[in-house]
Amino acid sequence: MPDLMKPINELPDGNVALYYRVKAHQSFLECARELFHLVRDAQERFPNRRRYLHLDIDGHRNEEGGYDFDMLELQSKFLTEFLMSYLAEARGPLAVLRNPHPQDNAIPEALTIFDEPPEKSDPRSRN
Repeated sequence: MPDLMKPINELPDGNVALYYRVKAHQSFLECARELFHLVRDAQERFPNRRRYLHLDIDGHRNEEGGYDFDMLELQSKFLTEFLMSYLAEARGPLAVLRNPHPQDNAIPEALTIFDEPPEKSDPRSRN
């Protein structure tokens, strides 16, 4: 029986289970990089197998009890808009996501994260 607490685990059906736990002190950037490398490592160890991610998050709560900005961004942007293309499925605190397309196995060599560009000044505000 597979040890589901290992970060990468071959399943009996030939698929691959990925597990990642965000610790309370970790930043968005650190988690995004580690998740990316986890998916790349799985592709290298088990080429082209369907990948299933389970994501747990410790802490990272705001005053209202929801997730802080970093973890909301990790789940709602990074996971859904980028990482999901390299997974068959992801299970996290906010949702279960299934990739409606075949997972992409051509994972980039490196992850580059850009900050959002600064807001352009409104030309109407010039004197």
